[in-house]
Amino acid sequence: MNYITQKERLEKALKLINRLKENNYEKVSKILGIGLFLYKLLSDLLNDPIKEDLKIFDKYSKEKKIAILEFLEKLIKQRLEKYQLNRERKIKPLEAFMVEIRKIPFLSLKEKKLLESLGFKTLIDVLYFFPKSYEDRRLNKSLKYCKANEKICVKVKVIDKRKLSKEDSPYNFEVLTTDGTAYLSLKYRYKDFRALLKFKKGSEWVVCGKLKIFNGERYMVHPTVYTPESELVDRIVPIYMVRKGEGKEEYVELSSATKRKLLLNVMKTIVKTYAPYFPEYIPYKLLQKYNYPTIDIALINTHLPPSTENFYDLLEKKTPYQQRLIYEEFLILSLALLLQKKHIKTGYSSPKMEGDIEGFIKEFEDKLPFQLTNAQRRVLREILSDMKEGKTPMNRLLQGDVGSGKTIVAIGATLFAYRNGYQTAVMAPTEILAQQHYKNFVKYLKLFGVKSSEIVLLTGSLTRSLKSKIKQLIKTNTAKIVIGTHALFQEDIEFPKLGLVIIDEQHRFGVLQRKALLERGIRHSSIYPHTLVMTATPIPRTLLLTEYGDLDVSIIDEMPKGRRPVITKLLYEDEKEKLLLFVRREIEKGNKVYVIYPLIEESEKLELKSAVSEWEKWKKFFPDKKVLLLHGRMKDSEKQRVMEEFKKDGHILVSTTVVEVGVDVPEATVMIIEDAHRFGLSQLHQLRGRVGRSDKQGYCFVIVPSSLKESAKEETLERLKVFVTTNDGFKIAQEDLRLRGGGNILGTQQTGHITFSIADLNNPSHQYILLQARADAEKIINKDPYLEKLPTLKKLILYRYGNKMDLGVIG
Repeated sequence: MNYITQKERLEKALKLINRLKENNYEKVSKILGIGLFLYKLLSDLLNDPIKEDLKIFDKYSKEKKIAILEFLEKLIKQRLEKYQLNRERKIKPLEAFMVEIRKIPFLSLKEKKLLESLGFKTLIDVLYFFPKSYEDRRLNKSLKYCKANEKICVKVKVIDKRKLSKEDSPYNFEVLTTDGTAYLSLKYRYKDFRALLKFKKGSEWVVCGKLKIFNGERYMVHPTVYTPESELVDRIVPIYMVRKGEGKEEYVELSSATKRKLLLNVMKTIVKTYAPYFPEYIPYKLLQKYNYPTIDIALINTHLPPSTENFYDLLEKKTPYQQRLIYEEFLILSLALLLQKKHIKTGYSSPKMEGDIEGFIKEFEDKLPFQLTNAQRRVLREILSDMKEGKTPMNRLLQGDVGSGKTIVAIGATLFAYRNGYQTAVMAPTEILAQQHYKNFVKYLKLFGVKSSEIVLLTGSLTRSLKSKIKQLIKTNTAKIVIGTHALFQEDIEFPKLGLVIIDEQHRFGVLQRKALLERGIRHSSIYPHTLVMTATPIPRTLLLTEYGDLDVSIIDEMPKGRRPVITKLLYEDEKEKLLLFVRREIEKGNKVYVIYPLIEESEKLELKSAVSEWEKWKKFFPDKKVLLLHGRMKDSEKQRVMEEFKKDGHILVSTTVVEVGVDVPEATVMIIEDAHRFGLSQLHQLRGRVGRSDKQGYCFVIVPSSLKESAKEETLERLKVFVTTNDGFKIAQEDLRLRGGGNILGTQQTGHITFSIADLNNPSHQYILLQARADAEKIINKDPYLEKLPTLKKLILYRYGNKMDLGVIG
């Protein structure tokens, strides 16, 4: 349904209403089916309450029918005013909206400073600063029919005010008012009566708050009060929020009431002044396809919703205005990621590698002490094919659940690069994981004639002289395979022949961070290395398209043969004694145990156990066993020493989540997670992946306080139930996204990650819109690779993401 037909339908309905108005609506009582006709004509354009009225229109009295038609006439006229296409507006070029805040002529110095303090640089930033919520301050027509605990706004007249006795009431004062249909008492706890002097007898006010009814008395406690002339009443008011702290996903209103009012006024002024002239940049065919309004209508109605709007739809972001803005946010990001991918493919030359892929894979597998899974062979084939193609650099994400065997695939790719004379850099997020990778790469690559001297480890804990020596080995191409942390990409490290970059634990590095790392990696060469990024955190498709949309994807969806699913159980604290017996039996079999706590040391604010204090208890539980302690405040050298000791002759390792990522101890069969309700599902799954990494049966016990049996929030038990009933990382990641939200699954620190102004990845309907936008973006790029036919859209993409993603391909 396109906007021409929408307009025609609205005009047809308005014409009918005008005919019915003749002779004081005399035909309204005589003609049946008016309501159903209007319902069928306008159902997709109306909000729910009036739609329901139209369905049963014939049952109403003449007076009620006239009221419905008058309301509908008002709504239609508003919609017709809004449905104006770009050609009917005096649009301005996008550059006119790139004006800096300080150059906006009609803003006061105070208003400019407020906007700049919120991080806005241009008018575009302000127009796309959308309300996080709304408050319904439309006036209720009759207090008599309002329900208890309902939030209402009502115009009242003051009858009297009086002091209340402490014996009779918990409140100090009350103001008695009426709206003409019922009485309403405003109750206050003020100590000073002067606070109520404004409530003069006979004065009129608009009061907003939750209506309470007790023993027939209607009252509000400390309502918000406005004058009837205030612009803040008889309308839906947008609520603007800012981040609670740097990089955090939690939003709050401005703390100062004065600043909140100032922001509300300046937003209203800017939207009314500029939004009507904003240029449309989404192709009209797409607007028609999804029945979306044009950008001016979307901006105005999202910031300043009409009083006839369905309030529930606004809160749920279901209005056509908000849906269009959600769609365009995903569309612009999808186009940016696809263009970034195209830029990498066309903007750089890639290392040219040769070799018989099938022969290489067969030789590689024949010399390994184990057999590859079909999934490992498939993804290795995909990776080697990219590396051999030679025309464009590989840019691929290797996604696989914990224990699926990504490391051996990475070793295969490294060997292929080595045989073609290229260097490989392998980056891990922690020194412990870097050390482990170093040992595994040395262990397996020596089977294929790679000298251990050609493999080096570069981490932050090394001495300055040793670092200098390793950097020299890299610079002279003596070191062929370099493994380390992000220290690999420091300014003074030169890779003369870098052919492959492997970034492990990709969920810790967003698309923007990855760009910065690779820029440093190619600084000393015009060749863009092949890039393989790996994650052990299965990522739902919606997140995959936003954070990793610039990558091709390979998925290992098969576990190694002989690997048994980890048996997972939920225990309450009072069941722990029987768990200690189980732990002893496992240790006697020669197996090892992890015990994980959320905190390093005890906290007065959080009633949680800590690793340091509980370590002492575990030593008392098992005085004859070696119980070790590991946490994040230790120096890297100390962490490595503890892990080596645990692997060698340790029995129990008490730790924080520092062991979450990649640590491999085949003899570890038991994972105990205390205060498990404080961990996210994906984090629990990562921890569980540390056990059962051999042919031995693995066990995971998640322990929560016994008090949660009665008082646990439903969501807490729901999360843990999901965890104990499945080992499928993809299901867990999807559930984590649903329960905790997109921001949480990416971590609270958002630097380097994509964030949204109105879209919400936690909302299933938004996830569906993302898939639509991604498909549309691919069609657009296929037809118009450099967006030459969509110049305004191209400019907006460059404005939003150009510097972040280096979109030189469309510059």
